[in-house]
Amino acid sequence: MKSTPNPSVLLIAAFVALLLGVINYFLLSPHIFLFRWLDVHPATSILINHKELALFFRGYFSDITWCVALCLVTIALDTHNKLRAIDKFLVLSLPFASEFAQYFSLIPGTFDWFDLLTYLIIILTFNIVFPSKLIPVNVQKIKSPIWGFGLFIPFLFMVLASATPRRTTYQQPTYPCVRHGALTYSPILVQINITGSYTMKDLAGAQTSGQTYFMQALSATNFGKYQLAQGVTPNLNIYITINNDGYQHYGARVTFYVYDDNTWFDMASNYVDPYKLFDDIAAKLNTWIINGWYHGDCK
Repeated sequence: MKSTPNPSVLLIAAFVALLLGVINYFLLSPHIFLFRWLDVHPATSILINHKELALFFRGYFSDITWCVALCLVTIALDTHNKLRAIDKFLVLSLPFASEFAQYFSLIPGTFDWFDLLTYLIIILTFNIVFPSKLIPVNVQKIKSPIWGFGLFIPFLFMVLASATPRRTTYQQPTYPCVRHGALTYSPILVQINITGSYTMKDLAGAQTSGQTYFMQALSATNFGKYQLAQGVTPNLNIYITINNDGYQHYGARVTFYVYDDNTWFDMASNYVDPYKLFDDIAAKLNTWIINGWYHGDCK
């Protein structure tokens, strides 16, 4: 015999889930309506180096915590026999309805089939753990629909609050000015990551030979200043994304990270020789490292 879930514990868990979702938005997607309404302006969003992790936390994590909280509150209210079968149906249809509302541009956002699949998995999982609490086996008589309405409205508000404002006219975004001093210590332990914005014939080979050559070029700009990190935490992470205009002209976007900042610069696709491109990237990067750099709206 399964024990009856404790409604207080479920509500606390729902609050924690929602709090985690809001924190995730604050750190990674701070431009949602909620922070505009609250007049909260985070300084900047956090950059995650790992592509798949960045996609998960930016695109799915807060949606997951919201749906989990919705299920937990529904179960808690059902434990006290506050919800009718129709109330459960309307409440649990909200995740899917919100996604299709994005598809038809009724609310801001991007329709995603993976969101629908994620919502379905979460709801079915909770129904397995708490049988009949979400998908009722029999219909109970509840006098008032106010509990279902009271649950539906706050979670609908959360859907709208998590949307990113549409821009009808373009407005140049403003970013706080950040000035970073030179890296005066030596050696600077370097990790180099090379990829392409197009399909390379031999990506693995380009990464191996390109990393070796770029490290040599970087070392040549400032002897003894740089050293390839081997089994230790790097001080400087460099990400080079090679561009190709289709006519064998190469360029790159270079993003680099230190422990307290990150920034980037572009190299125009005007290079025929990729090794010359690497030489110029190394020279420019070294200039920023020894002189310091700035980014944002610095007047």
